[in-house]
Amino acid sequence: MKPSLVLLVGMLLAHGHAAAQVAPPAIGDRVGDYASIRTWHEQYLATSPGQRGRVEALRQIVRSGSLGERGLQRIFQNFEGRMAIDPSIPGVEKTARLLASSNRAQVKGHTRELLYAIGIHDDGRNSLIEMSRKLDRPWGKTDADIVLRNHRTGLYGRIEVKNYSLRSQITNEAKLTAQMGKMAREARLTGQPQFWINRHGITPQLRRYAARSGILTLDKVGTGQRLPAGTQSFDQALAKMDARFMRVAQRRAIFGGTMIGFGVVLLTESLPETWAAVQGLSDPNQPADWSRLGSAGSYSVAGAGMIVSGSALSFAPRFAEATQGRLYAFGKLGGAFSVAALGAGVAIDISRYRNGAISAEELWRRAANASSVAAGGTTGAWLGGSITAVATANPALAAAGGIAGGLLGTSIMTYAGGVILDQKMEAARQRHDQAFGESVYRRYGLASTLPDAST
Repeated sequence: MKPSLVLLVGMLLAHGHAAAQVAPPAIGDRVGDYASIRTWHEQYLATSPGQRGRVEALRQIVRSGSLGERGLQRIFQNFEGRMAIDPSIPGVEKTARLLASSNRAQVKGHTRELLYAIGIHDDGRNSLIEMSRKLDRPWGKTDADIVLRNHRTGLYGRIEVKNYSLRSQITNEAKLTAQMGKMAREARLTGQPQFWINRHGITPQLRRYAARSGILTLDKVGTGQRLPAGTQSFDQALAKMDARFMRVAQRRAIFGGTMIGFGVVLLTESLPETWAAVQGLSDPNQPADWSRLGSAGSYSVAGAGMIVSGSALSFAPRFAEATQGRLYAFGKLGGAFSVAALGAGVAIDISRYRNGAISAEELWRRAANASSVAAGGTTGAWLGGSITAVATANPALAAAGGIAGGLLGTSIMTYAGGVILDQKMEAARQRHDQAFGESVYRRYGLASTLPDAST
């Protein structure tokens, strides 16, 4: 075959492939029939079309609905330029397909959702992850209108899109508070910030309930080019959401850094004692002291647990959504377990004191040391993480600042607490000796020659 003929055949094949990618079959007489349009669209997607073909299918769907060609051009600008959208993102095509519905209220609501999704997709601060995600939880089935990921923090979030007037909010207050309650539970489960965006204002009752539930409400959010007075653009709403993402990330980084710093010092303090207790159990010349191992081991477990839990909270945003949610849950559970282990160590120390295994001086020394570690580690980590967070606006650096501050604060307080405790103990011993000596001299009628312990 001649080279020119080969080239011609190749060009024809490439042209045919490109045409197949761009042009889905015409909707034809399916206009206005949502069920038929859905079937047509699903059959087309089964042919594995390319992105350009899928976008063209979205255009045909919008044209076939009540928005028509005018809506496609004026509202969505033909899905071109700053209004472009990736149809391969889960839920985008399903939401767009609902624009062909005969229910005008449904079309209006899903138009708003799709416009918000396009705004997120084309905004450099976030990535659009999914639309209309089905959620099946123990507290009931629901759906997330929009799932996004914030670039600066790595956190995922959920948006609920609403179009309730003030009067409708009052009428449907029980329904809306129930939904917000589910959103709050979702946040506690996954660690994802929750956002409630409404086209109109929000009643004070719903706003207060949302604030108590940890949900950020954004009201009077418009999507048009020319917005009436008192209406905020979706870009302004995104800026507020970005600030919320940052606050949540910084708070978790500071808290995680505090746990890591506190855990490192606690583990450093308790490991030698744990090792000594283990060696004591293996020494046949010494009586077995399991309570000593229980005390030191509890502190070691608490320290290790705090390090692991703090690390999970601090570095979870670096992972994908599913892993991030599991790390968040593990961090909370591990933190609670670490606190319980710390409490067990204190309880065992008190029991050992009552049984005469340790002296009152040793008990107070342990308590003072634990207090110094807790106060110094927490304060230092909070200051280090907060200062770093404000200076850099970087959650990862905030976590590192929390760790460094925790170690420094704990070291300072441990040293200072030890010095103060030694001075207090020495003064107490001198007072005890003074009182004992004076009682002896009085008993035998001798003149006291003891120095005054107060000088």
